[in-house]
Amino acid sequence: MRTVQQVFDFSKEESLSWKDFIESAENRDALTYLTRWPNWNSNGLIIVGEHGVGKTHLASLWAQSANAVCVLKSCVNNDPRDLFLHTKDNNCNFVFDNFQDFLTDQRWLFDFYNIAKEKHRSFLITDVTPPALWNISLPDLKSRLNLLPVVRISSHSDELLFKVTKKLARDYNIEIANNIVEYILTMCQRDIPEISRILKTLDKLSLQQKKPLSLNFVRKYLNV
Repeated sequence: MRTVQQVFDFSKEESLSWKDFIESAENRDALTYLTRWPNWNSNGLIIVGEHGVGKTHLASLWAQSANAVCVLKSCVNNDPRDLFLHTKDNNCNFVFDNFQDFLTDQRWLFDFYNIAKEKHRSFLITDVTPPALWNISLPDLKSRLNLLPVVRISSHSDELLFKVTKKLARDYNIEIANNIVEYILTMCQRDIPEISRILKTLDKLSLQQKKPLSLNFVRKYLNV
């Protein structure tokens, strides 16, 4: 699943591969289920969890393994069969990131579900809330989504956030001391995209000002 994201330095990208993924108690159930593909009990899976817990990261990894494409919101303006016919690989699978964005056209989703089942394609759904809280007015769609297994990713522990921050720093070729990582985690929003943004910003500022990434330097930036 390819996405384009605006960053400060396009040469600094996170390494997204199964070997780089940090397994933890919080994400182990989701990781186990995804790596079990294609031996799923159904052709779909729902992963839920708060913003920044790694749902999109896991979806990207599964997409690489499952030859899956990310479905865009604009696709609901066309016949769902077009999605199966006009992809480069007619055997591809699908990812719906932030699934509630697609609920504006529930008939389209219902048709997609049936076509995917007919063609034996797999799909992964991610969202911040479980299906029981989704505003689904189409009974047939609701009944089908209720058949899918649901796996939750819990909020990150301090230990996992520390490991992820160090991993991101290595990916971005940033040398950062452990005490600075601990300070960042006490001051910033506890989600991975925000930590990533802060690391890239700190690295850019230190290069621009030709100053080392010291604790005093980081304190000055984060206390602004």
